[in-house]
Amino acid sequence: MKTTKSKLFIVSIISFLICTACESFTEVDTPQSQLTTAAVFENAATAEGAMIDIYARIREEGMVNGSFSGLSSLMSNYSDEMQFFGSSEEIKQFNNHTILSSNSLVLSLWNASYSEIYATNLLLEGLKKSTAIDLVDKERLTGEALFLRAFIHFNLVNVFGDIPYITTTDYLKNTQIQKLSQEKVWQHIIEDLIQAEKLLPQDYPTSERVRANKTVATAMLARVYLYKKDWTNAAVKATAVIENPTYVWVANPALEFLRESKAIIWALHPGFIGANTKDARTFVFSKGPPTKPALSPQFVASFEPGDQRRSQWIRTVTSANESWPYAYKYKKTLGSTPPQEYTILFRLAEQYLIRAEALAHLNNIPGSQGDFNKIRNRAGLLNTSASTVESLLNAVAIERRSELFTEQGHRWFDLKRTKQAQEVLEPLKSEWKNSQLLLPIPQSELLLNKNLLPQNPGY
Repeated sequence: MKTTKSKLFIVSIISFLICTACESFTEVDTPQSQLTTAAVFENAATAEGAMIDIYARIREEGMVNGSFSGLSSLMSNYSDEMQFFGSSEEIKQFNNHTILSSNSLVLSLWNASYSEIYATNLLLEGLKKSTAIDLVDKERLTGEALFLRAFIHFNLVNVFGDIPYITTTDYLKNTQIQKLSQEKVWQHIIEDLIQAEKLLPQDYPTSERVRANKTVATAMLARVYLYKKDWTNAAVKATAVIENPTYVWVANPALEFLRESKAIIWALHPGFIGANTKDARTFVFSKGPPTKPALSPQFVASFEPGDQRRSQWIRTVTSANESWPYAYKYKKTLGSTPPQEYTILFRLAEQYLIRAEALAHLNNIPGSQGDFNKIRNRAGLLNTSASTVESLLNAVAIERRSELFTEQGHRWFDLKRTKQAQEVLEPLKSEWKNSQLLLPIPQSELLLNKNLLPQNPGY
């Protein structure tokens, strides 16, 4: 029987290896992870420690971390949701569409993501070799790691286009890795998610919804199938989530982003008891002109009169006859006991919007209207008047803009996947070019690995 002290020591080894072995996944020096993983994966408790470390990385450094360096901020600036008055030249480049391949925030998105992927692969390889962890725990942790690997690659392919899909910690292979076409990356994402869905149990590993279970993988598949225009499977997977009694519709927009919301499918724990979200600290401000990103006037004006999301999820600071609206989905900029808000990555409303869009494409007008009206009625709006496929798709696009703003880059990804980016952004962004559908691959990564060439067009 291992002592608590020895377990903590092994977990610290895992964290050390993950931190030191993957500053860049194209690192050419021999990584300092040559200790065998057999000792690290002697029992489920130490493997759990490795898994928790990956979630901590995603929370602190990854694309969905909720800070200025995450997609919620950067891609809201890149789309039509935000304007920026601050001094950060890096964020200005996102807001103005003048991004350089040397932009440190672009590099952070890339490096943090591949560091997290390295960690998931290290865990998967350790689980596969382990003979000490029982099958139930091994399958659950494997499913969780596969889900996370797919989730991270999903954001990478949407941001950068053709990318490597990394499935090993072998540094020799990774230093020579080549980009895959977006289509092949999507295939790998779907394969990982299907396997994850099979392996994950329905129950969450903890009392809170801060780690992946089967439904989280199902919700992710619904999102992926929507992006891939597989309308039938998108509707099937969204229906599986919607009909799961674990998840309960929240009828009041004011309660949607609370930690105790039963509509949460997956959220990120803030890291310690008493903390709330980085999102609130990123978007909420009290004076103007703000140094933080503010919502753009044209975005705020896009809400229908009487939309409760406008009154509940947006606030405005006024000074000297000027005003600056800001996102107010997450409200707690300070800690509280108990914590009140976690960063939500999957919630029930998105699944209704996924199914509404998919059913419209499948010519199921009443079904699409029903899901669409679920969202509208919660916002205090009347049922939609849209009654054709085209009008419903246009209405759903507008509804996604109002529902999902400042969340994980949804607005930008929607503009890109529906081919509306040029139409919407060209009148607003003087530097807009059609080549800007993708961010540049960081220049420093191209120097490390020539197999990542060519650079994305326009950079």
